[in-house]
Amino acid sequence: MLTTDLPVICVIESTLVLFALYAAFRDARIRKKEKQAGLTAEVIRGDKSMAPLYTVYGATIASLLVLINNASGVEGHKVSLIVLNFTCVTYTFFFSTWFRNSIFFPLNQRVRKD
Repeated sequence: MLTTDLPVICVIESTLVLFALYAAFRDARIRKKEKQAGLTAEVIRGDKSMAPLYTVYGATIASLLVLINNASGVEGHKVSLIVLNFTCVTYTFFFSTWFRNSIFFPLNQRVRKD
């Protein structure tokens, strides 16, 4: 009997990897524009603005770990899936300028207003 865990895991993993690659592409475009303009800026965020980022990052990693741990059909591949998830999510949350400035922090501010 075919379980639905494997196709769902494949869709989630594919979406996660594609989103991380898209974020890397957007970051490369941002860096290219900065070089062409000859301008750079450094932003040091405080604990107040980083706390929600850490919270959502932790919840995302925990959710993905539970998903992989409880999925059937991925036996023998769990470690590679966990490393893949950790790499993609860590890059997106902590190294992607585009994700933090265009997606996460505006969404966080919108949620705080409501």
